[in-house]
Formats: sequence, structure tokens, C-alpha cells
Amino acid sequence: MQMELHMDAANLEETQGKYRTSYRIQAWFLGRSRKRWKQKHKVLKVEAKRLQNRVADVTKSREKWRQEAEQFSRRVQELEAQNAALQAQTAALKKHGPCPGPGLG
Repeated sequence: MQMELHMDAANLEETQGKYRTSYRIQAWFLGRSRKRWKQKHKVLKVEAKRLQNRVADVTKSREKWRQEAEQFSRRVQELEAQNAALQAQTAALKKHGPCPGPGLG
């Protein structure tokens, strides 16, 4: 009797292991899966393009700000040099007094 039950279980697994879904239904499921995959890919492609554009914009903006900062830094150095020269000139004038120029004496 045990052997008989064992045989029935083996037969049951064999019959349940085979699919009985028609090709039409399988094709419908595969078509739906393909359609979903394509839609998902399309959304991801749009998102990737948006992110690439964002990176390009940020990179361009960062470069613009970097150039402006460098330009202002150079301008500050020039003005500091001019300021130092003018301060030295005023200090010399205070120390020595006004120099008599041609035609002033």
C-alpha cells in the first residue's frame, strides 16, 4: 500500500509539472510583459536624459561662476596694489611735505 501511495505521488508531480496554458494566453502575457518593459525603459531613458541635461547645466554654471570669481580676485589684487601705492604716496607727502614743483617756487 505504501508503494502504491508513493507511485501516485510521483504521477501527481508529473502531471502538475506540465503547463497546460494555451499559446494564445502565453503570447498575451509575454506581450504585456514586453509592453511594460518598454514603458519602463522609456521612462528611465527620459529620466536619464533629464539628469544629463541637469549635469550639463550645473557644470556650465559652475564654470561661469568660477571664471567670475577668478576675475574678481584679480581685480581685488589690482585694487589692493593701487591702494597700497596711494597710501605710500600719502605717507611720503605727510612725512616730507609738499614738494615744490616747477613753477611753484
